[in-house]
Amino acid sequence: MSGTVCCSFSSVFVILNILLCILFVKHSESQLIYESDKEDCDLRERIMKIEEENIRLRQEFERNKILVTFSATAKNDEKQTIRGPNEIVVYKNVLINVGNGYDPTTGIFTVPVSGNYVFFFAVEVQENKHLSIYLSVNNNIIAEALAGKIKDSFNTGSNMVSLFVRKNDRVFIRSHPGNSLTLDIRFTGNSFSGFLHSLT
Repeated sequence: MSGTVCCSFSSVFVILNILLCILFVKHSESQLIYESDKEDCDLRERIMKIEEENIRLRQEFERNKILVTFSATAKNDEKQTIRGPNEIVVYKNVLINVGNGYDPTTGIFTVPVSGNYVFFFAVEVQENKHLSIYLSVNNNIIAEALAGKIKDSFNTGSNMVSLFVRKNDRVFIRSHPGNSLTLDIRFTGNSFSGFLHSLT
């Protein structure tokens, strides 16, 4: 009888051990699933925060984006007569003026924001005429374009520069300081353009 009881206790002990092992395994599996789900949730949350930050940065960039560009030419049906040196060439035919820096009544581009700008300018002269023009910043000569004399034909000259200018600097095109000719600025071969390339 006692042997039977011992055997029964042994069987119960074995069964309990098996049940405990099963519970431990189930618990471990549940723990792993929980930890995996938690890591997945944490990862998703981090990704959502990164996406939200990217959206915020894009919106901030769009709000703070600064665009400055202008382009103007002489008119085909209206002329400006240059009669001497240091006369500002006035390009009245405005093609674009984002930032409102260019004034078609004076021919002067007033820099709305400091930065690196690119400027392009061109001169066109009638047959048997020649003219040098200068890009000036606050009356300081920066670069020249020359249209030489050609018999019985128009001629053009152009130049392009990239430079740093400060807010409220005045950029314009003027005739050569030694010019003694009288000639007409007319037609779209005469042009003045610029745009903000970068803020630094």
